[in-house]
Amino acid sequence: MAKGKKSATFIVLFLSLTIVLIIYAANWILQTAHSQMQRDTEQSLKTAASQQVALLTVWYGAISSQIKSFVDVDMLRLFASEVDSAKVDANSLRGFGHDPATMEAKERLLLSQFSARLPGLLQLLNEFVKKNSFFSAYVLNVDLEPYLTIEEKIEITPEQKTYLQRVVETRNPVVLPIRKLNRELVVDIAFPIFAPQYIDQKGDRVVAVFVGTCSVQKAISAIDQIDAEGFFTSAVLEYQHDTLELIDPLFPGGRRELPGWESQDQGLGLAVRNVPTRLEKPVAAYTLAAPVNDLPWFVLEGMRKSVAEASFVRFRKNIYAGAGLLIALTIILIAALWWWIVGRRERALADSMRKLYIIANEQKQILDGVNTALSAGIVLNDLSGKIYYVNQKYADMARMAPERMAGMQYTQLPYELARSLVTHTLAINEKPELTNFTEILSISSSARHYLTACSPCVDENNCLMGMVSVYSDITELIEAQNKAQRMVRQTVAVLVRAIEAIDPYLCGQSDSTGTLAISLAHCLKQDDAEAVATLRIAASLSQIGMIQLPRSLLLKTGSLSPEERLEMQKHVEYARQALKGVDFGLPVLEAITQMYERIDGSGYPGHLKGDEICFNARILAVANTFCALMRPRSYRTAHTTESALEIFEMKPYKYDPKVVQALRDYLLTEDGKVFLQKLMGAPIEKAEVQAASA
Repeated sequence: MAKGKKSATFIVLFLSLTIVLIIYAANWILQTAHSQMQRDTEQSLKTAASQQVALLTVWYGAISSQIKSFVDVDMLRLFASEVDSAKVDANSLRGFGHDPATMEAKERLLLSQFSARLPGLLQLLNEFVKKNSFFSAYVLNVDLEPYLTIEEKIEITPEQKTYLQRVVETRNPVVLPIRKLNRELVVDIAFPIFAPQYIDQKGDRVVAVFVGTCSVQKAISAIDQIDAEGFFTSAVLEYQHDTLELIDPLFPGGRRELPGWESQDQGLGLAVRNVPTRLEKPVAAYTLAAPVNDLPWFVLEGMRKSVAEASFVRFRKNIYAGAGLLIALTIILIAALWWWIVGRRERALADSMRKLYIIANEQKQILDGVNTALSAGIVLNDLSGKIYYVNQKYADMARMAPERMAGMQYTQLPYELARSLVTHTLAINEKPELTNFTEILSISSSARHYLTACSPCVDENNCLMGMVSVYSDITELIEAQNKAQRMVRQTVAVLVRAIEAIDPYLCGQSDSTGTLAISLAHCLKQDDAEAVATLRIAASLSQIGMIQLPRSLLLKTGSLSPEERLEMQKHVEYARQALKGVDFGLPVLEAITQMYERIDGSGYPGHLKGDEICFNARILAVANTFCALMRPRSYRTAHTTESALEIFEMKPYKYDPKVVQALRDYLLTEDGKVFLQKLMGAPIEKAEVQAASA
């Protein structure tokens, strides 16, 4: 009897401990799931916010570029500098204030000189406003008094003066608060106007302030996303004076207060906040806000708390149900254990069940061991993106437990894995056959290269049900390939130095030709990776055939005879023979052997015409010839830029007119001017010394 009481006490204690452990495990699982839900929500909102921030950044970049171009006009900067230096009264300059009759002769003369230039500047300002669809624009002196405006009257509020004074003090552009003008949201953007450098050596003295008023309605409307119940899933926040306000075009004044929201300079982290709506009271939602570069704005992304936690709530119900079921099963098992203690038959049956469990568990461990040993990630999903099976490697990629992922939708995966799974599923659905993909995925904050093999899964009726994806990590292979490519580039560089050593006038020619050819390819929108690599390698090796030419022929100071010219042209064939056994994986040899052909057929060695010449060779022809013309040779001096361009445009055309036009356009850019300066400043004497020593 005493022994039976001890057994009963032990069983009750064991049952109590088991129930406590089940409750603790359920709570731990729920906390982990809730944390994961928050991370997934944060990742989703951050992704959406970054896209919206990009839109606003592009919009403001275009607006600020327009204003920057206007305030950099020399005529405007000179006028503003002179007005500032002369301390001309703004009202008098605009025709208000003092009567010219009461002024001294010197003041009247000075005022008349400035007034004579006002119409031209006003016309320039008016053209800027119309061209860029601004509401208005005006120029203030450093005392914030308007003197150049197309409006009859400009009223500047004390609040606006505070922001405009910041422009003068910091010498940086300032974006004023968004306001409503004629039922439309507008924003005032203030830019400093600096004195020209020939007046102010440093070029950083602010002599005036330009203020432009433009519409922000479309930009805000593009960001705003509101559901059917008036909840802002995406909106723009304005951060001014340590306060945050939500910009709403339909709300009086265009902005809504956000009580209880803590303002920050670097955005808002994920948190549950009360978000105002248009149709009802504020709604509790998961929100975060990302800052917009150069603007006092944030992009707000939100998701209703009920929506974000919907799957978690269902999961929580399942966990509670599972925990209750497990507790019930535990009670049943304890009861069975009691019966096992008191009866041999029950004990023998329980022993048999235990052996069966051991066998099944061993088989499961073997299977789990095989899956764990696989270096490739494996995932099985249906056409809707629902996951049925993953192995340990794929679970590690997703940073989740494998047992949690069964039955999961692709939307619950990390963003890049979800995007990859959707892309593969769509491809298999369109063409149900074995398909390979090469992609770069960010795993554990590290970019990894994967070769993914996707196989369709069909049922007994040969109907597509889903697919199996096998992710093989090929990062080390890709890195090895990149290392091999670097070795090829280094080998090419050695050959270039060997080529340039034979002729002092070739020093730097290959590098200059390659740089210019790639720039022209960008101008012509032919700048894919293959084209750029082809142009770079072909330019570097374009002079390799010169090695086999007589040195006396290369350094001859006079004109070449017909026989010598034919001998010189053999360098193309020498280059072909030297490079024909090299597999570049690119049309490099074709570009090298055709870059001396001409559109009218006057080139060599094949006298090709027009489209018979590959486009890479046509670009190299212009780049190589221009670089050669701009530098002196043993038999002539260097050409000027214009005389070189005239040679290209002589008829009949020897060079592709599109490439020539791209060259002319490129030389007008800042990059083109820098390139031309470097090209014309190349030291020939140093090259001659190097060639002599070689």
